[in-house]
Amino acid sequence: MHQGSALSPLLFVIVMEAISREFRVALPWELLYADDLVMIAETEEDLIRRLNEWQNNVENRAMRIDMNKTKVMISGERQKPLQKAARWPCSVCGRGVGSNSIQCTSCHKWVHKKCSGIKGNMYKVMRSFICRGCSNPVISTDHTSVDIGASANLEVVDKFCYLGDMLSVDGDADAALEARIRIGCNKFRQFVQLLTNRDISLIRRGKLYSSCMRSSMLHGSETWPVRKENEVALQRAKMRMVRWMCNVKVKDKSSK
Repeated sequence: MHQGSALSPLLFVIVMEAISREFRVALPWELLYADDLVMIAETEEDLIRRLNEWQNNVENRAMRIDMNKTKVMISGERQKPLQKAARWPCSVCGRGVGSNSIQCTSCHKWVHKKCSGIKGNMYKVMRSFICRGCSNPVISTDHTSVDIGASANLEVVDKFCYLGDMLSVDGDADAALEARIRIGCNKFRQFVQLLTNRDISLIRRGKLYSSCMRSSMLHGSETWPVRKENEVALQRAKMRMVRWMCNVKVKDKSSK
């Protein structure tokens, strides 16, 4: 078939459905979308066994799995140590703490009230409080690759891009949000001459922003575990672009 044929993806999906029917596992342990395969396992040994089974079966049918593009991500709670940039970092989120915080009785580190999970008065539990960093310590991942045999090693990564969305080892939306904001800013720079053109009405420029920049930043957001910090970051990115379009600075005050 010629390049770009609309019938080609349909035929490929039919072929993959037929050849994988004998050895595939039910959802959600395997997610097959076109030629992308996500394989989920509870142990490393189970993952290696099923990956080798897929590789052997597709190679017997004149197909192959690209091991150079295949990555392994070990997900779970508290997999990655926090990057502490503040002088007095929170032991849960790593950001600087203020007056509304509580000290852990185990590690003697301070925790934001919003990160502590405490509802109501903090002073009632301050002598027995234990932060999540102590109750759920970081799971060590000593190896950086997984040996699947046949002289092939798969790289262990902290984040991975799947279908345009960034998946993180901690299961949060920070990496995905950072990537989508960066893409939205790049789109804005590509259309900056149109978006800042005074000869074009603000309504038309707003429609261009919504169709290109806003949709780029919100791609895949339906599946994000959004926190308040993520909403603030999106709002700030939006307002930077809107101010640039309207030629308004932060220090400018509106009379309305």
